[in-house]
Amino acid sequence: TEEVVFLLYGFLPYVWDKACAVGAKYGWTETEHEIKITLLFLGIVTIVGTITSLPFELYSTFEIEKKHGFNKQTLGLFFTDKLKGLVLSAVFGGPFLSLLLKIIFMGGDKFYLYVWAFTFVFSVIMMTLVPVVIMPLFNKYEKLPDGPLKDSIYELAGKLSFPLTKLFVMDGSKRSSHSNAFMFGFMKNKRIVLFDTLLSQVSNDEILAILGHELGHWKMGHTVTNFVVTQVYTGFMFYFFSLCYNSHELYRAFGFDDESRPIPTIIALVLFTSTIWAPVDKTLSFIMTVHSRKCEFEADEFSVNLGMSSKLQSGLCKIHLENLGAMSPDSWYSTYHYSHPPLVERLSAMMKLDTAKKLS
Repeated sequence: TEEVVFLLYGFLPYVWDKACAVGAKYGWTETEHEIKITLLFLGIVTIVGTITSLPFELYSTFEIEKKHGFNKQTLGLFFTDKLKGLVLSAVFGGPFLSLLLKIIFMGGDKFYLYVWAFTFVFSVIMMTLVPVVIMPLFNKYEKLPDGPLKDSIYELAGKLSFPLTKLFVMDGSKRSSHSNAFMFGFMKNKRIVLFDTLLSQVSNDEILAILGHELGHWKMGHTVTNFVVTQVYTGFMFYFFSLCYNSHELYRAFGFDDESRPIPTIIALVLFTSTIWAPVDKTLSFIMTVHSRKCEFEADEFSVNLGMSSKLQSGLCKIHLENLGAMSPDSWYSTYHYSHPPLVERLSAMMKLDTAKKLS
């Protein structure tokens, strides 16, 4: 992969030296102005990464996706999205990284505790801002028109004590024919978003059954559990990073062999996550994938218990057919890579639940 090539061929020390050279023109040194040089370094890496990945993204979007009838976006929209993404990365990523490095510099041996607290607060802020501020920059959100579907959704939300305040339709069709639905919001201010493609692919009753599944995730605390697990994961990662922070042997192995120069903190973090932490990350990711599949079965069962089994099954079948999803992929491959169980397994589980209910 691109990351491995960059590591093995000394891309990181090369770009860091270039960033130092540019910074020197403004009187910046890597000892006194590490944050500024780090931002320059990441700017260069981001530009290079964007350029090298662009041919693959263009091929994926305008060849593969178009070949199967999914792509709806134009080249203009594609590049506009790219530009918006880069600007947002600078606007939010720059200040975030600057504060993160400042906390590491000032936090002493226990910096991981302060970083943990900072990333938690930042996560909560971004969970609030992304749906309300950032996502509308890419898509249009309109209120679901009054009618039987809207009434049924609010009725279902009321039945489950879900504090639904707003119900939107998103114009996902301007980019792709893929369909989806999701929820967001804190405490007593929950919102549901339906892709316009979903409205055209399945019936109202099937949409209601799919939302019954999504509300099952909320009712059983899956969303909160995933958030807590993510925060714990982040805390442990930075704790182990603090143990390796001063490991010069690691940095020398990847081209930072001048011990007279300080090791850049961002380089230390990148090398740690790409090498020492990588096997841990893969293992934990697999565990979370297994947990996610379990949660999907539980949410399906929740919808079944609401009396929506047949509509959920037919709705999932239609979505899979529209999205050309793999109905029964290789079991080993899907177990490792798929956060959702294959459709055949989900349908089989729901049919067993239906049979058990009839016999009880």
